Amino acid sequence: VVKCDTNFAGVKATATKGKNTIETFGSALKGNTYKDGNTNSWYTLEMAEKRAMSRVVLKLTGFYELGVFGEDESDEFKKSNN
Repeated sequence: VVKCDTNFAGVKATATKGKNTIETFGSALKGNTYKDGNTNSWYTLEMAEKRAMSRVVLKLTGFYELGVFGEDESDEFKKSNN
């Protein structure tokens, strides 16, 4: 945990595969809407951890550079089905 406050959390993730080591970060900012922050959940630490873990795995496996993103990386994934 890099920082954890009431409405914000930042987490550093480190992963190693063979000789490759990747470090990256995930963060979550509580807001009433996605325009105010990047999550509306009170579980900011868990959301930041989820984002950091997703990002480090995708980077370590090479999928990130192919344009593959985790579910929480883009607001486009959150569009309603209406």
